[in-house]
Amino acid sequence: MTRACRRGFTVVELMIALTIFAIGVSGIIATQKVTVAANQHAKNLAIATSIAQAWQDQLAVDAVFWRPDATTPPTWLTVGNGDWFRPAYSNARHFGAAFDALGDVVDDAGDLGLAHFCTHLRLTLLYPQTGGNGLMRTEVRVFWRRNGGSGVNPVCGIDNDVAAIGADIENYHFVYQTSAVKQSP
Repeated sequence: MTRACRRGFTVVELMIALTIFAIGVSGIIATQKVTVAANQHAKNLAIATSIAQAWQDQLAVDAVFWRPDATTPPTWLTVGNGDWFRPAYSNARHFGAAFDALGDVVDDAGDLGLAHFCTHLRLTLLYPQTGGNGLMRTEVRVFWRRNGGSGVNPVCGIDNDVAAIGADIENYHFVYQTSAVKQSP
């Protein structure tokens, strides 16, 4: 076999090897998009779960001051009619319904357009508030927009229809946590 024939055969092998390599690399690049989206969702889920737990802690603090003879009602336990509501921002606690993409609180007086997560509460009285025996179920709903979902803007606006957001499951992700608090005797 002449030297020229061997050189041509090597070029063909090289082209086949490059084609196989390009197919493999394109598969890896295609999985990157899925991986990035999954990591973003996992991050949002972790932050939303942390926000829901922080709200449960705030409601437990309110329960310490929830007494039948209290002249000043607790900050958020005053609403207990069983409907979802958006809690107001508390200047004293620097805590409210709106949170940015990192899970930091956004003040209602600030730019609610920065809010990435929003919180709704549903408080249901399970046992009457007599003699310090009051028992209340506390439900926390944290939500954020799905990728590509339209939803309302801003996501945590003060005037947003709470019931409409709860029914709009195609545009939002939700995390729910339920607990109970007991009235202090």
